[in-house]
Amino acid sequence: MDKGTRIIVSIGSNFNAKENITLAKRKLAFMLGNDTVFTKEMWTDPIGIESEKFINCICFSTTKHTLSQITKAFKQLEKRCERSKKNDLMNRITLDIDILMYGETKLHIDDWNRDYIKTLMNDYDNNKELFIIDKTLRQKSYYYSQSWLLDARRHH
Repeated sequence: MDKGTRIIVSIGSNFNAKENITLAKRKLAFMLGNDTVFTKEMWTDPIGIESEKFINCICFSTTKHTLSQITKAFKQLEKRCERSKKNDLMNRITLDIDILMYGETKLHIDDWNRDYIKTLMNDYDNNKELFIIDKTLRQKSYYYSQSWLLDARRHH
């Protein structure tokens, strides 16, 4: 049975960070399904902007959707967390979701060299069994995986 395309996603926030990261993890688990796992959360200094510290983590999963479809769905999730140009201009990054890898294709190449990405990837590689998300979080994953795809298609 084909599980789909492997994806690795970075998640970060520096404004209402704990709440936004928690919401993002919940929504991503629903969107992506039962094989979704997250690394620990890590506080990091901002890169390239003056702002509060960020909370970052990495999500590992698979998808049967195209890169374009999941990119659109992730952008919609960012907007639901009040990501906007206005907030960005004030260095308030409510939610930043970047696809680091889709299948065998690495994206956001510069991000792979960031210390926190390396640390979180190494922690995951060395302790995979610790990062399995609680199954109760995904009881409604089928419903949400279908609804986020429909949302992405509507905005295409």
